[in-house]
Amino acid sequence: MARHVRIRGAALAGAAGTAVLLSGVLATGASAHTPAWSVTCDKVTVDLADYSGSKNVKNLVSLTIDGEKVVDQQQFGSGYHQSFTVKAHSAPVSATLVVTTTEQPKNPQWNVTETKTIAVCATPSPTPTTPTTSPTPSTSPTPTRTATATPSTSASATVAPTGTTTSAAPATSAPATVKAASTTPALAQTGGSSATPIVAAAGGAVVLVGGALLLLSRRRGNRH
Repeated sequence: MARHVRIRGAALAGAAGTAVLLSGVLATGASAHTPAWSVTCDKVTVDLADYSGSKNVKNLVSLTIDGEKVVDQQQFGSGYHQSFTVKAHSAPVSATLVVTTTEQPKNPQWNVTETKTIAVCATPSPTPTTPTTSPTPSTSPTPTRTATATPSTSASATVAPTGTTTSAAPATSAPATVKAASTTPALAQTGGSSATPIVAAAGGAVVLVGGALLLLSRRRGNRH
């Protein structure tokens, strides 16, 4: 009896251990093969983890961004991690990820075909600037121009007293000046000259003639 009880206990323990082992294997298989990916306005990130790295299993990944295939059925092992830059765009574009594995080709969690929309990057608002007020320039008084008499460049004629002749001299700084003729008779020249005897003789003759005429007039007066 005791022997049968021991055999049954060992069988139950072995069955329980097998059940625990199988549950762990199933749990590990269910949590494996994690195809994750994300998109932003300027980047697409692909993160494939916990896939089988066995040589008998073929894992493939493809990625298309805005109609352009950037990855075309690239084979990977237990994982694939890569980021791709999105070109500048003025309207939303789409990205499509395709992941396949020969381990379980019909498993929808391991074989993925998904499309996501990539939004347009927001344009940062310009920082408002405070206008700088420039100081008003002071108005300086306009200097008054003083008219300056333009010196005459023509020759100025100088009128000499009567009886003398002078030549006109060019004036460059003062206007022409006209001297009035002097009414005072010119003083007799003193000193020796070649005309002095003639003038003396003429003066004596005038005196004699004047005296003769005066004497003649007196005689005529006495006769009457």
